[in-house]
Amino acid sequence: MDLTRASLLREMLTGTELGTQTRNFGHSLRRYTTRTGGLMLFGPVDEEPWHLTAHLDDELHRAGVDSVRPSLVRWAPPPDAPPHLAIGLDRLRDAGRGESLLVVAEEDPADTLLERISDVRRRGTTIFSIGNGDQELTSLSHEVLTPELLVPDGFGWSSRPISFDHDEPEYEPQLAQTDLDASPYAEGFEMAQHLVSLAAADDEAGQPAWRRRLRAAIERLGGEPG
Repeated sequence: MDLTRASLLREMLTGTELGTQTRNFGHSLRRYTTRTGGLMLFGPVDEEPWHLTAHLDDELHRAGVDSVRPSLVRWAPPPDAPPHLAIGLDRLRDAGRGESLLVVAEEDPADTLLERISDVRRRGTTIFSIGNGDQELTSLSHEVLTPELLVPDGFGWSSRPISFDHDEPEYEPQLAQTDLDASPYAEGFEMAQHLVSLAAADDEAGQPAWRRRLRAAIERLGGEPG
């Protein structure tokens, strides 16, 4: 999915649960990453989140948000890897407050991955996850996005509520009709990552909570904020 298609999709989904959840998730990445260079991405050994790291980096760079540019943490980077691809597990041991770890795991995570996440959380790092609803990963995460619950179902979008910690407002689940064709889960997982990348680069991502709540209320009423 290219930038033009992702941007169009996001516009179509304004005011829907999918649009709201991915927007809030992306905004939270910005809001809770207060240390420069403190956004880390991590995933399974055989499926490191290159895709999302690249898109986040592109969007944040385009928006001029250099303080929250992401780092891909790798299990075993080769000795000759370029600097941005040579960040190994030592980075997790140095993680702490003011930083965020975004875990991307389309399948059930292995115990070794969960152990690393647990260690990072104990050091005060905020844990975000995009996954399949695995209970152990969910329990370790401060904020969770589960694309499987939001992918298209028939002509509309089937959705269920997703919980947010960190004093986020409650949103009622909706059924949003679109002109998009139904997509399999794998495509929905990729689509959610594109939407999160766009949201993380929003100007309003760093705005006070009352302004975000006002925007959400306006959208639920079917209008557009000024």
